[in-house]
Amino acid sequence: MSTPKQSGKPNYRKLLRLILTFILVSGIYRLAIHFYLGWIVHVYCIGAGVLAVLYIIINRGMLKKPEKSDLPDTMSDSEKDSFIAGAAVRRERSEFILYILFSLILSVMIDLMYIWLTVNQGVKLP
Repeated sequence: MSTPKQSGKPNYRKLLRLILTFILVSGIYRLAIHFYLGWIVHVYCIGAGVLAVLYIIINRGMLKKPEKSDLPDTMSDSEKDSFIAGAAVRRERSEFILYILFSLILSVMIDLMYIWLTVNQGVKLP
């Protein structure tokens, strides 16, 4: 079994979605920190955990793209076709969840690095 060939062309639309999602999520996070809402860190961490579990559930584990030959023989051809078509829908939903999940994790990680640098290392950052 060979791996599919990559086009080598970057997908700027997905990158733009990821950047915009990060700006939105990070902006909400920084605004909450500015108003001394310390519980926002816990909300973001719990939200990231919930989204990670939701991603695994929607993806039905970490299944690769199903092929008809991989599915059980007890399924009819129409059931196999609907299962494969459902995989594309699940992939789109899970892609949206990943945008938010990466943004949540990155926002908290950047804040924790900022705290570590300013408090523990004595670095003066703006």
